[in-house]
Amino acid sequence: MEGLNLIGTQPFETKRCRVRPFKLGDSQYIFKNWAGDENAARYSTRNAHKSVEESTAYCIAMMKASRSLDKFHWIIELTETGEPIGEINVVDADIEKREAKINYALGEEWQGKGIMTEAFEAVLAYLIFVIGFDAVTAEFFTEDPMGGSVMESCGLKHIGTSQITLEQKGGITAEIQVYRITKPEWYAKNIKV
Repeated sequence: MEGLNLIGTQPFETKRCRVRPFKLGDSQYIFKNWAGDENAARYSTRNAHKSVEESTAYCIAMMKASRSLDKFHWIIELTETGEPIGEINVVDADIEKREAKINYALGEEWQGKGIMTEAFEAVLAYLIFVIGFDAVTAEFFTEDPMGGSVMESCGLKHIGTSQITLEQKGGITAEIQVYRITKPEWYAKNIKV
């Protein structure tokens, strides 16, 4: 079995978005459009940012992490306006098992419009077809009524339920739903012969 094609966080375009690496000028949008919004952070493992400075520190951390070719952190920028409206990240990459776990956040104003599905599909294609991961997983909080819709739209299948402890939210335990797609499943959904 060949190794993964680890080329890091590369930019790409979708119909309505530019999915690209973080840059310092994104900080104010990260804060304004999703990370500083209590509603947007409600179903996140981290608390809402309290200031632009906190979003700047986060942005810098994502930029530094993205220097490594086995780390993947993207901003979702609306092509029409050039404004960052969300993010999508590989939060865990097991190089030996060839598996990646994705999480994402999108500003409330842009939810329910298919934008995250569009970005998620592009990232899946990149991770499976270009990088070579054999499986990709994603999770959402059971209490999030729309949590699985993006995953299901992109072909991921429910594989179980788990419990996580949210350290940033006072150590509370939350139930999550786990979804997964394998390379053969992705190819069957996306490549027509």
